[in-house]
Amino acid sequence: MFPELLSIGDFHITTFGAMVAVSFLVAFWISGMEFERKGMSRRLHEHIFIAALVGGILGAKLLFLLENVPLSDILSHPKHYLLLRGGLTFYGGLFLALFASLVITKKYKESFWKVLDASAPALAIAYALGRVGCFLVGDDYGIASTLPWAMPFPKGSPPTLEAVHPTQVYETITMLLVFLVLWKLRKKDRPVGWLACIYLGLAGLERFFVEFIRNTTESPISGLSVAQVMAIALILIGALKYISLRKHKEAS
Repeated sequence: MFPELLSIGDFHITTFGAMVAVSFLVAFWISGMEFERKGMSRRLHEHIFIAALVGGILGAKLLFLLENVPLSDILSHPKHYLLLRGGLTFYGGLFLALFASLVITKKYKESFWKVLDASAPALAIAYALGRVGCFLVGDDYGIASTLPWAMPFPKGSPPTLEAVHPTQVYETITMLLVFLVLWKLRKKDRPVGWLACIYLGLAGLERFFVEFIRNTTESPISGLSVAQVMAIALILIGALKYISLRKHKEAS
């Protein structure tokens, strides 16, 4: 574990914060190449990135608070909780970032699915890099395990001296593989939205299954975590879009 990158007085830069910044920069670079290859404007790309950045961080913070802090406390002291460092939940950020991107694409009269096609590889590698940050600070680890590579996180969040699944590593490796698949498929002649469907399906499946060995937040649906419910939503969105693409192809 290497939780802190730099400390100057009361100012601290965590490795998680640093990796989140790196993930956004890499996503900006990779999605920029895809926007250019697909003939979409640089200005649209910049606005999408800003919207995704703000929406992603705000959504991730809001979902984390809703999962961990009573709503009455949040409403009583919204500024205090929103400005707390740390505490981000990925799916809250993803869904709000997608909504913000949808608003921008409507403004530019561009296809949202074309934008998501161009962004899919970037989203996959950004998630993989973000999980490296989680590993370095000892966050989002799994349940107890006796596997040879299981490890404790004595300075984690929360700390544990018990050997657990390093699920952050599992997710990093899996999403790097997803990135490579998407990167290889991105130039294939397929309908708009096809690559986005692949991303939504693979990303949803990855998170759905890893949740079974993670310490996580239970949803109102018995046996499923909040993240699993959202993962199912991603899979369904991708599947429904894919079915509509197939029907359109068969009808043409």
